[in-house]
Amino acid sequence: MTTTIAYTEEQALLRDEARRWLRERVPVETVRALIGDARGDDESVWKELGELGWLGLTIDEEHGGAGLGAVELAVIAEESGRVLLPSPLLPHWLAATAIGLGASQAQADRWLPALATGEVQAVWAHVEPNGAWRAEQTQAEWKDGTLRGEKCFVHGAPTAGLFCVPVRTGGGTRVALVPADARGVTVEREKTLDATRRQGRLHLDRVPVPEDALLERPAEEIDAALLPWGCTAFAAESAGGAAAALDMTTAYAATRKQFGKEIGAFQAIKHPLVNVLIATEHARSLVYAAATAIDEQGDDAESLARMAKAAASDAYGFAASRAIQFHGGYGFTEECDAHLYMRRALASRPAFGDPAHHRARIADALIGS
Repeated sequence: MTTTIAYTEEQALLRDEARRWLRERVPVETVRALIGDARGDDESVWKELGELGWLGLTIDEEHGGAGLGAVELAVIAEESGRVLLPSPLLPHWLAATAIGLGASQAQADRWLPALATGEVQAVWAHVEPNGAWRAEQTQAEWKDGTLRGEKCFVHGAPTAGLFCVPVRTGGGTRVALVPADARGVTVEREKTLDATRRQGRLHLDRVPVPEDALLERPAEEIDAALLPWGCTAFAAESAGGAAAALDMTTAYAATRKQFGKEIGAFQAIKHPLVNVLIATEHARSLVYAAATAIDEQGDDAESLARMAKAAASDAYGFAASRAIQFHGGYGFTEECDAHLYMRRALASRPAFGDPAHHRARIADALIGS
């Protein structure tokens, strides 16, 4: 790794302010209450996210965004992961980034200001019913101004106003910008493991999509450029969730007594928690190395992002499983918050590729297929 991690005093202040706001605005009681809500997220929180500038975090200032980079995005993603933020913030970021990477000036002028304020919620819809998720594998087809296809596991689909959909055309692959209210667009809610995050199946049945609604840049190029952003964002969120699970378990171990002493005094508890801490900090280091490389357009941005996604996915699952186990009998009930973190960990693991996928790609790059 040649990238030197960049983390400034301003970014540390952003982290502190984000952590304070999220803890006050989105306590775990709110998260649990929204699980049973039909919408699944708080519209007032979405509005406040726009006012804070988080929705347009990486959108350029010309189009009303904050014009910040991947490091700042990682900071907010990590803190949102700590509280299990029940909001389509992350898929909205990815859609805005995809549009910024591939749009014409006219397309950027039309959509980016509305995305920056939250007037329009966009999502990146890229997973096929067979599980394929790279742009070159898309089966959705655009022909003569009409789009047909289906996308699954679309985070934020039930409340989205705009879908960014990789499609096949007669001349290759493009990304279609499809308004949710277009004729032929339907969203089927999917029952998910992680009830704090809504997702759906997108059906596209002869949807009228004019050619000027196709992003200029080929979908495969946008997808390749978006991959480090997606991996880093999910890795940062997972690292934040792992840290929160560790904090929860450590606090419990310091107060729960067994055999006349706090259970945290026993090696069977101490040693695994230290291993969770090491795994979490390792993942965080890779997250900020990847984010720095993205901002500096480093050659190692993709490999670092893949490493971060693999490490953070493993660390999150490990932290959540120890939290459940070390909470004893209570830990195996749904009332224990550790279950919410485990569900988010398992649901986020395959997003933008699971650890095995990324390690295989890294191995291919190092030693060949």
